[in-house]
Amino acid sequence: MRIEPLPIPTRLLGGEVVNSYAGRHARNNGLRTDEIEQALRETDQFPRSKGKRHPERLAAWRALGGLHERAFTEPQAVHGNWVIERPLCSRCVPRPEEGTGRLPWVGWVCLKHKRWTRGDQQVDLAGFGAALVAERHWRGTLRGRGIVVDSPLLLLAEECATVGLSKATLEERAERVRHPSPGLLVYPETVKITRLLTRTSFLDSVLSEAPSRWKRAMVEREVSAILPDSPDAESWRALARIWDMVLDLQDVLRDARWLGHEPSDRWNVLRYSRLAQAQDGRVSSVDQMM
Repeated sequence: MRIEPLPIPTRLLGGEVVNSYAGRHARNNGLRTDEIEQALRETDQFPRSKGKRHPERLAAWRALGGLHERAFTEPQAVHGNWVIERPLCSRCVPRPEEGTGRLPWVGWVCLKHKRWTRGDQQVDLAGFGAALVAERHWRGTLRGRGIVVDSPLLLLAEECATVGLSKATLEERAERVRHPSPGLLVYPETVKITRLLTRTSFLDSVLSEAPSRWKRAMVEREVSAILPDSPDAESWRALARIWDMVLDLQDVLRDARWLGHEPSDRWNVLRYSRLAQAQDGRVSSVDQMM
């Protein structure tokens, strides 16, 4: 028996997961999700499994909403990094509803409504244009490199920006948004550092056979360009963290060369390095879900 769409249609939001859509679609039709699913179960049109991403459940809700086959197919992982479910922009979702989605192609900013979407309270970014510019850079560069929010590399970049920016800079930015949060205030530098750490020329330089002193000086120069020195800034803390990452990558490649096995890249960035690919044609992504 074919499942027919419910009478009142509900628009699917970009990246929205099945639980979020099912709840909104059921409410729009004056029903509850469990009522609909139980009714379909009784006619053997719905899986007995309780798994929310069971293929038959996804197909049933596509039919109930009259949706295309691509609905609910966003990846759960990209290059080994978990694509988290997170709140959608509160202005993208019809009020007073809420929605959650899996959005591997964007950062923490909704450019359409100029909103910071991370955390419990979403923030208007009209007074903090640098965050909007950073999001455009994310989508123009990091999206193509397969970077997702909450990946280890991005968290490292955020930590570097947090410890490296001056207190005066953070206080000035906090005055420009109504509800400042640590991740928001350092977002421009977080994106810049992530772009640096995934840049092929940068990785090839730090993984080359050049003297360590030259490589550290190059890293220091790049970090200083992103986190300019000021009386109360401590960009050396960011430099120390990035240099530790460089040493870790060097150890990975050296061990792989000596032992003759495939490099295990916990930062999942060696795929951007031509030098690393030339050394061993296979560079595996480490599953950060483990």
